[in-house]
Amino acid sequence: MNKAMSECPVCRTEYVEGEQSICSNCGWDLSPEPPQLAENLTEIYLEKERAKLKWARKIWAETTDQGKSVKELEWKLADIEGQLSKVWGRFDLAAKERVHIQEQVSQLFAWLDEVSQDRNHFKEELERDRLFHETQSEHFENQIGLIFSKLEQSDTERSQVQTQLSRIWSHIEAPRPSPTTAPSDGDRVGATEENRAADSPDGTSSVGKEAEIAALQAQISELKAKLEQSDRERLELQSQIHSERRQVSSLQSQLEKTRESLEKTNENLTHTHAESHTVELLIDALGDRSEAIQEFAYAILKRTRSPRARQALEQYKPYRLFRCVRTLKHDDAVRSVAIAPQGNILVSGSNDKTVKIWDLESGQPMRTLRGHLGSAIAVAISADGKTIASGSGDNTIKIWDLQSGELLTTLHGHGGWVNTVAFSPKGRTLASGAADKTIKLWNLDTQELLATFYGHSTAVRSVVISPQGNVLASGSNDNTIKIRNLLTGELIHTLTEHSGSVCSVAVNYDGSILASGSNDNTIKLWNLGTGKLLHTLSEHSGPVSSVTISSQHTLASGSDDGTIKIWHLESGRLIHTIPGVKTPGYGHEGYVLCTAINQDGNTIVSGSDDGTIKIWGVSAVE
Repeated sequence: MNKAMSECPVCRTEYVEGEQSICSNCGWDLSPEPPQLAENLTEIYLEKERAKLKWARKIWAETTDQGKSVKELEWKLADIEGQLSKVWGRFDLAAKERVHIQEQVSQLFAWLDEVSQDRNHFKEELERDRLFHETQSEHFENQIGLIFSKLEQSDTERSQVQTQLSRIWSHIEAPRPSPTTAPSDGDRVGATEENRAADSPDGTSSVGKEAEIAALQAQISELKAKLEQSDRERLELQSQIHSERRQVSSLQSQLEKTRESLEKTNENLTHTHAESHTVELLIDALGDRSEAIQEFAYAILKRTRSPRARQALEQYKPYRLFRCVRTLKHDDAVRSVAIAPQGNILVSGSNDKTVKIWDLESGQPMRTLRGHLGSAIAVAISADGKTIASGSGDNTIKIWDLQSGELLTTLHGHGGWVNTVAFSPKGRTLASGAADKTIKLWNLDTQELLATFYGHSTAVRSVVISPQGNVLASGSNDNTIKIRNLLTGELIHTLTEHSGSVCSVAVNYDGSILASGSNDNTIKLWNLGTGKLLHTLSEHSGPVSSVTISSQHTLASGSDDGTIKIWHLESGRLIHTIPGVKTPGYGHEGYVLCTAINQDGNTIVSGSDDGTIKIWGVSAVE
């Protein structure tokens, strides 16, 4: 038997008649009136009951509204508390960062103190050297003074000797009296004694005179010898003075050079110490919790020529700091991108039938190459950075001069869209794969078709030649990868582990690892020599349209899921994901159709069906 249901006249809560007399929700009396009493109720009583019910409904409505308001306030309060919690969390983080920055500032001040102490030390050494050289200079000046004193003494002695010589010569050369008439013999005899006495002015005899002359001559010889010795000593002293002056001049020059060298050494050491300390602080900042600090430190270290900085950057992977630093545009989907080995040029091919050459650093367009009648599906740059090859939906391959943009030749031979092109390491052979299921090899010197390889059952999507130039790998819509000996054309391996079209293949720089991206949403890493599967990377949620490898063991992949993923090649470990457009400031609005990475792995380029090219890297610090 079904029970009769009713509802409370105040709060409209349903209840089973007869099972409860009071509403469990609002407390209204639900007891039914007895039938005999209901017939005898007056209109006045009923009016009072209606008024009572109306009042109860009004009160209940107000109570309900208040309850809703209270709940809304509670929700708002909870929201405010949540926001306050976030704010306090930010305050805590900011306080921690502030403490960290204060610690760094303290380290800088401590370093400045060290530099100041080192500078004072060098000043002291410079002052000691200056005093030493001044003492040496004074010593030489004293020696020169002594030499001049000796010269003056020698000059005095020379003057005295010359005076004595003059006196002696004047005495010797004095005139003697001669007789006017010859004396007689008697006179001679009588005058002999007289004449002997008269031979000398002082009355001495001629024998004494001769002895005196001999003595004077001996004295003259002695004085001459002294004079000659004095001349020799004078010349020696003059020579010594000249030599001492040269030494003094040389010492002064050496002193000046020493001062300059010490000052320069002081500056260099101070600068080297400062640079070394700054580099270490910047390297420490790479591990900071704040990405802004990491980004700043990374950008500054990239500008530094220090070997320590270069070593740190080689070990540090900055991919989590990667941002879109530049966006370039085609008029239609971008099908292929390539970076020149020199790292300064970007080439792109698009469904707008053009090939564009860009300055990778500035993002400025350099040239637009026109000539294809269909989409420019594939582009490649030769190892010497001089030649561009482009494959098109018009079934042709065009070869261009990168520097001038001149069309060098057009290769005909494929019977379907040319989906992929690849240069040999020397740049004189080109491999191409097309929708006609074939791979062709071309001699670019003669434009001659060298070989056509068959084996794929559907369109060839991607080809790559190993850096050593001896292996050719191709991926196809038949889900397989074929590896050939490029020199003989022999098929070495057919890899069948993919369950979807193989859209892209790439080989690392030592030719040991092959990477493949597929419509089965996976990337597979293979041993190129043995064909052994090393790793399967399954983090993409859409088809993997592009794989590219840097010389630093880094793999970049682009996918229809709109993301770019960066991997460690040898281990297969995911390093970072650049999200799609759903994240503000990131990603493409469409599928990522192609990617390229430069040799050092510091720049990634992606092209999309939204018509844009995005250049990814660490933003420069002005």
